[in-house]
Amino acid sequence: MANKNIRTNFFEELISSSTNVSVYLMNGIKLQGFIESFDEESIVLKGNTPQLIFMHAISSIVPNYK
Repeated sequence: MANKNIRTNFFEELISSSTNVSVYLMNGIKLQGFIESFDEESIVLKGNTPQLIFMHAISSIVPNYK
């Protein structure tokens, strides 16, 4: 794991554990769902409808652990 970056490790853990997340955008909007996939520029958030979110628009991602 030493050769992977922290973002990759974080996303892979959220995907493998099917953890619900809150994604806060730079404009203050809060989105909720499950991260389905990601690459260097974007993530796919799956909720009621899949959404493609660009990394530059994300302020933070918070796991919603129960």
